Amino acid sequence: MDNKLAREALLIFTKDGKLEQNWPLMNEVTTIGRWDDNDVAIPDRWVSRHHAEIRRKGTRYMLHDLGSKNGLFLNGKRVSDPVPLEDGDQIQIAPRCLLTFVDSEATAPVFQAQRGVVIDESACRVWVQGQELEPPLSSAQFTLLTILTEQPGRVFTRDELIALVWPDEDPSGISDEAVNSLVRRLRGRLTAVDPDHRYIFAIRGHGFKFEQP
Repeated sequence: MDNKLAREALLIFTKDGKLEQNWPLMNEVTTIGRWDDNDVAIPDRWVSRHHAEIRRKGTRYMLHDLGSKNGLFLNGKRVSDPVPLEDGDQIQIAPRCLLTFVDSEATAPVFQAQRGVVIDESACRVWVQGQELEPPLSSAQFTLLTILTEQPGRVFTRDELIALVWPDEDPSGISDEAVNSLVRRLRGRLTAVDPDHRYIFAIRGHGFKFEQP
């Protein structure tokens, strides 16, 4: 997240340990619903056309149900009257859709609370067991990590990784040692924070795969 987003409260949607999308709450009213005219549009049949809204009053944020068909839940409890939001609150508007409210004064606690590797692709930031990697990963390392974490457990061949990590390069010019070296460096950055888990596994004769702890 850039400095501007870090100062704003956020709604964050994560799935399988990966940040899918975030929405800064910059307006006085932020609407949530299935239709595209919402500030936070979620195309899920369980979500009402206009499901809920968050109203900002000074430094406080209030969650309102807009008469949604399937209900609005905050930290597992159904919302009927407007309720104030606190940092880390979980907002559920559909069985498979869980949003996290991150207060403007917080420093990404949603990432710090999650196990394994968590990625914010929009800002190229990575957390391992709640600790942000500093300095940031190189461009090639970050690209490789996002590729592998897209499908945990899937084995990617060397040819696939070369095409995805170095799309503008002649594949014949990328050696096996270049791939091995990139994997070693990335694994080293991850295991420096969490030495109890290998994260990236070499499958002899096939390629590499990623596994969360």
